Amino acid sequence: MKDQTPLASVLAPETLREIDLYLEEFYSQSVKAGNEMARAGLRTTQIRGLETLVTSASRFSEIINYIKNQAGKDKKGKWLKIASLFLEQLEQIEHKSNEMSRGNPEAALEIKMKLARGWAKQVVAHYLYSALQR
Repeated sequence: MKDQTPLASVLAPETLREIDLYLEEFYSQSVKAGNEMARAGLRTTQIRGLETLVTSASRFSEIINYIKNQAGKDKKGKWLKIASLFLEQLEQIEHKSNEMSRGNPEAALEIKMKLARGWAKQVVAHYLYSALQR
């Protein structure tokens, strides 16, 4: 049986701090995404599905493909209303992670996933708050 020990982080403490600082800077965009989700009328189960996927994904492309898939199969067009915004924000996250990784592909993936998970937590929290206000 294979050893199932989680991989150690390849990120330096300075990089982890940089990730936290970027998520703080990005917060207003996450708020915008949460507001748009609430405005689009997505159900809480759909939002939790996104959060679960982002938390459990091992590849950044899984997140992008999930959003595209949801938009493509949504007959009411609710996901279509937010897909472009989400994909744009994830593109910004990917760009920032490439800067932070300084050419290290392992670090780039870990940074992308940490940023995406932080982003998703922010978006979901604000969606829940915003939906309650409606």
